Amino acid sequence: MIRRCVMLLCLFWLAGATVALADKRVALVIGNGDYRTLGRLANPVADADAMATLLAGGPLGFKVIRATDADHAAMLRAMSEFGNEATDADIALVYYAGHGMQVDQRNFLIPVGADIKSRVDLATQTIKLDDISDILSASGAKAKILLVDACRNNPLPASASRGASRGLARLDAASTGTLVAFATGPNAVADDGDNGHSPFAAALLKRLPEAGIEIRRMLALVRQDVHAATNQRQTPWVDEALLGDLYLSGSAISGSVPIATQQPSPAPGSPVPDKADMAACTDLGTEPTPIKLEAYLDNFPKGYCAASVRRRLEALAKPAAGPAPISASPASAPARPDPPPYTISSYWNHNGSRVALSASEGNRLFYYEAPRPGLAEVGVRKGALLFKGSASGGIYRGQAYVFSRECGPISYRVEGSAAGEPPIITLRGKAPRRAKDCAQTGWRDDTLVFRYDSAAR
Repeated sequence: MIRRCVMLLCLFWLAGATVALADKRVALVIGNGDYRTLGRLANPVADADAMATLLAGGPLGFKVIRATDADHAAMLRAMSEFGNEATDADIALVYYAGHGMQVDQRNFLIPVGADIKSRVDLATQTIKLDDISDILSASGAKAKILLVDACRNNPLPASASRGASRGLARLDAASTGTLVAFATGPNAVADDGDNGHSPFAAALLKRLPEAGIEIRRMLALVRQDVHAATNQRQTPWVDEALLGDLYLSGSAISGSVPIATQQPSPAPGSPVPDKADMAACTDLGTEPTPIKLEAYLDNFPKGYCAASVRRRLEALAKPAAGPAPISASPASAPARPDPPPYTISSYWNHNGSRVALSASEGNRLFYYEAPRPGLAEVGVRKGALLFKGSASGGIYRGQAYVFSRECGPISYRVEGSAAGEPPIITLRGKAPRRAKDCAQTGWRDDTLVFRYDSAAR
């Protein structure tokens, strides 16, 4: 019986290599326009309805949780449902259209029933954009996408606007596998639109279903479309920490197959693998890390997947062309070499945490592979970024991240270099100080030190 289940499992995953619907794709789509006290917006509901229909159908194949003209409770319910549905998804995507604003460099999304007359009302009647970002991170999805079509204006009265700034604040993709896109740049205002959709929504609806376009290139086309449609007034802003090429509709490469499908079925009369072995084998997925592969062999040296795992580790030890796409659908298109996918090149120690370095040409990402005990209390999870930037001539420049329970990840500029053998990378910068309400109170000198551990195998 177990052997038959194993064979069925293999067939299921083999089918998933060529059928896009085998991917687990979940989307949360929210459109708020019918505001009672803050000024009605004409297009967010139409934007959300069209986006939900597009994502659910055709080549995209998302399971969509939709909320339109949602009050505070309805938004929380939709977020909760999405978070549960998106657990371990291949792609988790959130699209929001409606009023939004920033106060003290934090972004807030506004439900339709909000009646905000003071800072207290802002805290109790809105949704922090950071909370949605946290739900995406906690989902464990391979690719996490946040699309924000908000901040068409600041709708709050003067009594509630202390600390408010124009537009929305910058929100970095602070964990690996994440992409964040805003309808316009930080501290800028986005148009609501006068042709039934906002300029950002119209461009997304046009570009998302186009087959064989990697998502970074697709968003570059969206940027061009919006820039042209608004007579150069509005330019979408994107930040990303994806670890491979991501295609929403069509791919240059067929979907990869989990390790479990690479192993032949047991021969008649051979021992039947136990449930723990099969569960660990299946859990390896399509793109297991070297650490995960080694852990499997430590626990199951003669396990059902042991031979395949050893072959995979041998292959990882050789120069590779890069990881397979995160997901794929049946359509095909010529491969694009730009931008190249990131690959894990080595592991490092940072204050007792195991950190992975992903490198591609001049790009560099340091992120937590195994955070030390206690960091979870301030929101650090596996995959959280410590540094994102570039390296040239031994000099590293980019954004570093600090974490706090109240304010989430906060980025700041750093610069440094590598020295010694084995190498030590030291990055320095001035990190912002934050009060409990996340208001910035000043700066402090900060240093990040990465000590070489081992090469990726």
